[in-house]
Amino acid sequence: MNADDFFALVTDFFGTKASRVQADPAGPNASWVLYDSFVFMCGLDGEHGTFRGGIEYDTGKYLTVFLNERLSFNTDRESVLRNLQIVDRYCRLRLPDKFLLAYDAE
Repeated sequence: MNADDFFALVTDFFGTKASRVQADPAGPNASWVLYDSFVFMCGLDGEHGTFRGGIEYDTGKYLTVFLNERLSFNTDRESVLRNLQIVDRYCRLRLPDKFLLAYDAE
């Protein structure tokens, strides 16, 4: 999967749940704010273009294991989608139901 296909997949998956996309000029990485609450960075890393991603919890530090589910390094479509589902589920579990009801209503 090339970088354009990768970022199109991520953008399509999150849709309106993601805002403020910022591309990293140093490499094929980008950041999104999910649910107006979590900074999520992902991209393709290294010589083999493995998946890299996580939720930033401190400057330059990222959570990559979500409720005992580690994100895969694979970049096939199914693996990337599974990673995005893990992140989305984690974000939704961390947010109050009241917030999600209001957010989903918009």
